[in-house]
Amino acid sequence: MEQILEAFKLIGQAFVKEPSVWWFLTPVFLLWIGMEIYFGQYKKERLGWNSILANGISFTWINIAAFRVIFMEDLGAVDFWPRFVILLLFFLYGIFIIYIGFFHKLSGSAHILAGPTPIYFLSTVSILWGQGLLIINKWVFLDLLIVYLVLSLLFWLIRRNLGTLGEVEAIKDGEKPV
Repeated sequence: MEQILEAFKLIGQAFVKEPSVWWFLTPVFLLWIGMEIYFGQYKKERLGWNSILANGISFTWINIAAFRVIFMEDLGAVDFWPRFVILLLFFLYGIFIIYIGFFHKLSGSAHILAGPTPIYFLSTVSILWGQGLLIINKWVFLDLLIVYLVLSLLFWLIRRNLGTLGEVEAIKDGEKPV
């Protein structure tokens, strides 16, 4: 339990070690929250192929920016290759998302793979990892998984209840809910 709490502390510290990282994180968080609220408000609307494609392009661009940072640093650094390999895997995932969005593949699970929660969560990890602000070990990985599950649940609850609140207000005003 002590290692899990220490890993949560490391994750939290990654957000404040280098304030300039917020130039990357702010648009990611704004897009993420905006998309979650949008899909909460318009429940019948599904993630479109164009959004899947855009999410893939955004995620790929974020990883290219992270590559830029690690290549600007000392290429002989001890953590270069682990950072490079993880970013390469993220980059390839982004290319995969672009592929399924452009060619309309995996129609049943494309929205799960390319939805706001996985894309923007992984974007945040990519930014922190690429900037060298987050060191991933087995405990940090476990905590990131826990954070992802908690955020997924939280955004699901927001999406579920957001449209419901609008329907309650419409009924109070004597309107037929949309």
